[in-house]
Formats: sequence, structure tokens, C-alpha cells
Amino acid sequence: MSKETRQLATSLFKGLDLLSLLSAERQGLGIQDLVGAMALPRTSLLRLLDSLIHYGLVARGEDRRYMVTQAFREWRKADPDQMLRDRYAPMMRRITDDLGEMTTMGRLSGREFMHIHCEEPDCRVRVTPPVGRRFAIEKMAMGKLLLGVRPDLIPEGMGEDYLEELRKIKKQRFAMNLGESEDAIVAWATWLGEPSPLTPLFAVTWPDFRFSEESLERAIYLLERESERVGPFPLFE
Repeated sequence: MSKETRQLATSLFKGLDLLSLLSAERQGLGIQDLVGAMALPRTSLLRLLDSLIHYGLVARGEDRRYMVTQAFREWRKADPDQMLRDRYAPMMRRITDDLGEMTTMGRLSGREFMHIHCEEPDCRVRVTPPVGRRFAIEKMAMGKLLLGVRPDLIPEGMGEDYLEELRKIKKQRFAMNLGESEDAIVAWATWLGEPSPLTPLFAVTWPDFRFSEESLERAIYLLERESERVGPFPLFE
């Protein structure tokens, strides 16, 4: 075996082989079929499947057959971010126009969070658009949601109070940022699909002097209405 070959991530190859196999089977495959096709021990194969399910690339049906998800099929296309913009930008524009506040959408990119679209309100005082800027993921409303599905990204040394906040956020499926990532800025965020590292997130952002419980309630109401049109979104299921 060459030095180059020894340096390859063989477990990654196994995961890619498994995705290739499942993507070719629209009806999915049972565990015994997968064991035979992959020539792997059942326990090793189940670990791979559980990891891919956690990431959102594979799902297990009620008939116990495994198949790739729609998220996987979109993920492998040339420009998945443009697909997200095409789907959600009109929704974001409607919410921004009604609420008079900026809406943003983003997703995990490697080990960092990336904003991929925002809609700005037509008003004198605006929040600076976040597209192209970087923030500490643990301080963002959308970032806190992501840490619930990627606990390996939680920075070392975070206290128990913060970890408890993440556990609560994971259950309630929304998060708040009260001036943590930027002074005088409030943000509220939730998932636009079943929580996973591949799922995009949505947020509404206010200057703190314009934020109110009534405005937040209005934002949630507008998103719930959009959930019936372009969702469903997990928060309202």
C-alpha cells in the first residue's frame, strides 16, 4: 500500500460508497441488502447510516428501508444556494415588507456559518446586511440552533448555563440573540426544514429599540402563514 493510499480517509470512502449505492435505489434498501452490497459488518454499517441520518443525507422509512433524502439530491446539485434563494426569497420579501424588518437565511458551510440571502426593509434605520460577514457561531440565533445538531462545534469552555440554553433551544426549535453577536441587535431564528446540518435557517433581525414582544409575535404569525405555502416548517408541526 502506497503512502498516499494510507493517508486516505477510508471511513469517508465507505460513507461515499454507501451514499452512491442508496442514491441509485429510489425505493431504498434494507439493512441485509446493504450488508451484502457493502461487504461490511452490520454494526459498522449501522454507525455509518446513523451518521448520515444525523447529517440529513439519509432517512429510514417505516418499512425499515434506508434511502437518500431530498436534501441529499439538492446538496449534490451545482448551486444549492440558488435553489434556496429561488424558493425562500419571495417569502422573505413578503415578511420583510409586512414587518418592516430585515430577514436573513443561512446555512452551515464546513465548520462555519454562512449567510446566503437577506431582504432589507425600506426604512431609515436598518441592520447592516450580514451576507459576506463572519460571526461567532455560538453567539448567533441561527448558530445556536445549528449547535444542537453539531455539538462537536461547541467551543471548549462553554459553561453549563450555555449548554442548558442549547438543550432548550433544540427542543423548542427556535433561538434568540439579544445583542450577543452585535451590540444593540436582536435576532430570532428557526429552521426551514427538519433540523440537520444541511437544513437552511431563517431569522428576523431588529435594532433593539424597535424590538417588542408584539413585533416578535407578528413575525412568528407571518412565518406560520408562510409555512402553509412553502413549508412545512418544524416549528409549526
